[in-house]
Amino acid sequence: IQVENSENNYNIQADEFLDDIFENILTNSIKYNENDNIEITIKVTRELKEGISQVKMQFIDNGIGIPNERKQQIFQREYSEKTSDHGLGIGLSLVKKIVDGYNGDIWIEDVAKGDHAKGTNFVILIPEEV
Repeated sequence: IQVENSENNYNIQADEFLDDIFENILTNSIKYNENDNIEITIKVTRELKEGISQVKMQFIDNGIGIPNERKQQIFQREYSEKTSDHGLGIGLSLVKKIVDGYNGDIWIEDVAKGDHAKGTNFVILIPEEV
């Protein structure tokens, strides 16, 4: 796992569930990866969204990727329940609910635009505490 920070300190309002979010995304990056050399890069940056400073966290992997038609479904409870391995992790529907509770946003992008098979980029934006 490689971590890239544009700065040393970021302040967000969150709780212990943030650790669960990170664990869930990292576990999925490993679980859905068929490469001998699993690569995960975590990028943390700051950006403005509608005039509000946000902490942007990206979890970029070289796994099997997620087809476009599944990118929205994956955060829905019914979908997560159908595809989950019983008892493993908190599920992406709950991850989305927690991020929403932080007044944040989460979405999925292809690592290589237009080619989901090159890996997944989970992007989380959470407002920064001033």
